[in-house]
Amino acid sequence: MSRWAEHPLVLRVVRIVRQSVVWRIVVAAIEIRFYDRALTLAGQAFIALIPLLVVLATWFSSSDSLAVGDWLIERFSLTGPSADAVQSLFGRPPADSGGLTFLSVITVLVSASSFARSVQRTYELAWNLPARGLRRTVNGIEGAFLLLIALILLGYLASLADQLPVGLLITVIAQICTAVPGWWLASWLLLSRRVSWRLLLPGAVVSAVAQVVVTSAGAVYVPHLIERNTERYGVIGVAIALISWLVVLALVIVGSAVVGAQLGAALAEHDERRT
Repeated sequence: MSRWAEHPLVLRVVRIVRQSVVWRIVVAAIEIRFYDRALTLAGQAFIALIPLLVVLATWFSSSDSLAVGDWLIERFSLTGPSADAVQSLFGRPPADSGGLTFLSVITVLVSASSFARSVQRTYELAWNLPARGLRRTVNGIEGAFLLLIALILLGYLASLADQLPVGLLITVIAQICTAVPGWWLASWLLLSRRVSWRLLLPGAVVSAVAQVVVTSAGAVYVPHLIERNTERYGVIGVAIALISWLVVLALVIVGSAVVGAQLGAALAEHDERRT
């Protein structure tokens, strides 16, 4: 066995594999503890999301706007027990609930800030950059907020697919055109403006395509996931479905950070060889 390992052809293949971008991505994913970090992000996103939805439900309860529960039911075309469960969890609260409280708003801000810092640290680790101070935190919040806006816009564009001629094609093009600038700017902010725009572009394109694919799959899979978990666990099944889907989205974020960093490093090495 050792003779084969020392064969020139085998050594050459091993050297080529280890120099490839794919191998570097695999190694970087292992070093960053890909799955564990994605689970951490998903948990923090869930902790931030639930208070946010409750606050929004309380806010909209005093207006004639569409309630959060109603919006979720309409967005995922839920019916029957799953719709009732979502309405029970995120429907309009009682009129005498007292409205928004200072503590609820602070809870949302702190949990959202914690999630944003974790996303930023994921990108910094992927690019082998040290953490910075307060300015870094502000940039991280801005970057995470941009990713949230991009996700909302992609979901809205996906809902228009059935209303447009050649809807699917136009929707996919519009989603990619929206997602690429969003990921490009977000990654620049998450890295505290320490990486050039050119090196960030390949990762932004890959991230945008991955997000479009996952968003399209989510429009089909999430309703089924909510219905299945509602049948098994009742109202709590909605929360279980949400955390399951957040894990998928967190895997996309961590994977995008790793792939983008390695593509950027390969592009930088190519530029050095040319000079």
